[in-house]
Amino acid sequence: MSSLTEVRRFLHCNYNCHDVDRLERFYIDVFGLRAVMRTSGAGRDGTPFGIYGETASSTVFLYDHRGGRRSSSLELVQWVEPPTFGSVYPHPWCTGIQSAAYTAEDLDAVVASTTSAGGTVERRGEHWLLLRDPEGVAVEVLRGEGPSEARYLRIVCSDLERTTAWWAQLGFVEAPLSHIAGAEIWPGEEDRAITAERGMVGTDDDSFGIVFTTWSGPQPTGPTYALPYHHGLYRMAMAVDDIHATYTALLAAGVPRQPPYTFQLPGTKLTDGLTIMFIRDPDAILVELVDRPRIGR
Repeated sequence: MSSLTEVRRFLHCNYNCHDVDRLERFYIDVFGLRAVMRTSGAGRDGTPFGIYGETASSTVFLYDHRGGRRSSSLELVQWVEPPTFGSVYPHPWCTGIQSAAYTAEDLDAVVASTTSAGGTVERRGEHWLLLRDPEGVAVEVLRGEGPSEARYLRIVCSDLERTTAWWAQLGFVEAPLSHIAGAEIWPGEEDRAITAERGMVGTDDDSFGIVFTTWSGPQPTGPTYALPYHHGLYRMAMAVDDIHATYTALLAAGVPRQPPYTFQLPGTKLTDGLTIMFIRDPDAILVELVDRPRIGR
């Protein structure tokens, strides 16, 4: 199946949190991430997010040692108005973005820094760790060489073939993202176990992507996070060359919910703002496509 557009690479994963300063310190201490960009403000139009009224929030973008345009960042957002709401998924088989994964050379050092920074180690294997950060979001850690790097997001989906076909419309292709089986990190319980997983990446960067995962047992009764200020890993942002051409192509296929919108980002180098559009995958996970032409275009 030919793709309808080309999503080149991940830009960031949005994490709605209660205490942006505490989480910033945690991810810096444990994985050596760097705060590259910050933005905050009140009185912003919430309509593009489906919020009728003004919003206020504080945001920081954390990158690994590779920096912007070479790695995906973690976008920590502390919502003030409306305030960050809700709890993270209660089970690892709930559909949605369950965890982020990083590499680390010294797992013992990660264990020590996690504990001292207010997180917990939930499970450990010979070459991996499963952590919970101070707000309870899961982090997978894979042993690797050199400085820590962002590796993938683990997304639980209800139908693997349907989901991967949908993402292929955006130009995503299959690629191995981990040498550790998800079933080893997430062993499940009783009638629950990982049944399949498949990695997919954009066209320009095969170092970071999504590991789509399915579980045995009945479908979870709860939906994916619906509110844009729901606590936890909520949405993903990815680069396209021409957001308006992407909108036209996807609109013809019945994919978009709303047209592109330009967000202003005061206090950052993006003085003209960012033009984006939101779509939802088959499990209603919010996907943000960002107008980010290739350098030199």
